Amino acid sequence: MAHRMKKATISKLLAKGLTGWEAGKLILQDLIDSYHGRDSVLTEADMATIQNAPMEGADVRDYNTFMALCRGFYRGFMLGESACKDACLQITYFDRALQNVEKRRTVELFESFGPHVVTQKQYEGIVAAQREKKLEFEYSLGYVIEERFYAIAPPEVKKEIDAAGVDIESVADFVAAVCEAYGDLCKQAIDEVRRLHTSGKLPAVCQKRDKKKAEPLLAKWKTGRLSARDTMKLVDMLYVTGQQLYDCAELPEWKGFVDKYQRHWFDDDERFRHVYAVLDNCPETWLTENDYYKGPAKPSEWITRSTELFLGLVNHDDKAKKSIQSVGVELRDRLDIAKQNIRLFLAVKAILDVATEAVDLDILGDNGVLAGPNTRLGAHIALYNIRLEELHEERSSWESGETRLEKALKMLPAIDLERLRPSPESLKQLKGEILKDAQGEEWLRIKVRSLEYDDSFSFAELLPKD
Repeated sequence: MAHRMKKATISKLLAKGLTGWEAGKLILQDLIDSYHGRDSVLTEADMATIQNAPMEGADVRDYNTFMALCRGFYRGFMLGESACKDACLQITYFDRALQNVEKRRTVELFESFGPHVVTQKQYEGIVAAQREKKLEFEYSLGYVIEERFYAIAPPEVKKEIDAAGVDIESVADFVAAVCEAYGDLCKQAIDEVRRLHTSGKLPAVCQKRDKKKAEPLLAKWKTGRLSARDTMKLVDMLYVTGQQLYDCAELPEWKGFVDKYQRHWFDDDERFRHVYAVLDNCPETWLTENDYYKGPAKPSEWITRSTELFLGLVNHDDKAKKSIQSVGVELRDRLDIAKQNIRLFLAVKAILDVATEAVDLDILGDNGVLAGPNTRLGAHIALYNIRLEELHEERSSWESGETRLEKALKMLPAIDLERLRPSPESLKQLKGEILKDAQGEEWLRIKVRSLEYDDSFSFAELLPKD
């Protein structure tokens, strides 16, 4: 870019006489300076001198070209600012809804720290449901050995192993975590489980993919000829059901485990993610028709409710109103309008940037014209995309099920700025023809209409010729 002229330099040029190109360029530069908040270097007298200077031929053509550019830049500044403002407001609409989802999840995190209040009937149903899952589940013999060890070892042993923070994923990891002083108890636990299996009291099976490896090891293990190393490999391939363990009188620790509720066991089921406080003599006004505790609404539920009401996802009785699919389509349509404004802003900026380079104008910074709005728009889009990405992250165990609002918002796509810019080929053509049609009032409109996009979008229908 050219360096900005000083007033003294301009005065000398005016006294000497300017070509149409020089005169027009000074006026356009002054317009750009004014937009960027810089003091004008042209006085009213300077402007009068330029406008009254005699010109003819090429000078008239060049001067008129710059006057067309001035009108285009003036409209471009207003159009760019307006398109940016509208796009930012439209993105903020989505961002606030996404922000409400984020706030709800944060509040749910703090709500999860306390117990969930339930009635006795409710709690018994939860315990029974988890108990059924425990009985159906298949446990490796390695895990059975680990639990047998804890059952016969002093209570402090488990605390010591837990305190060591060892990541136990196999029986080999477990045996390595047991200190030498309790090695005999560990061996005892392994022998007891082996005897139960060989006697038929604890029949175990292996998965089909492990059958070939397990069968020769199992034959040796039954006769007590299997090495300790291979034993640890084998027991992690053999499985028994919770029902078998529950029915085995020699393993009483499993009755307590199966019958007692444990938080986070099978926590893919939301009911098993919480600590519970059981109410005695609960007033009927706090009960549902099923004798479940209903209580007041949680604070987290109110955070997204107003947005769901506004979008028509629920009515004032919290019943489903519009379908999630239809609201999702409405949101996508609204986002399409925001994308049109983004396209328009990027188109105007590209045209003005190419023009400033073509006539060698002085622009503050390295981001071209409309740098401020460009930064604001980029920040809004980046925040929207971040929140949308967080919305799609795997839910934590303490979070409630997806709200209708979340399901609708998940239908929104991310905003890809690069896909909203004119195609590289179109920009290349723009650079070669930027001053073409620079006359009259329509230079900017003509250039915007001429841009082409990789996704076949066109401004030709949105911006009619007249």
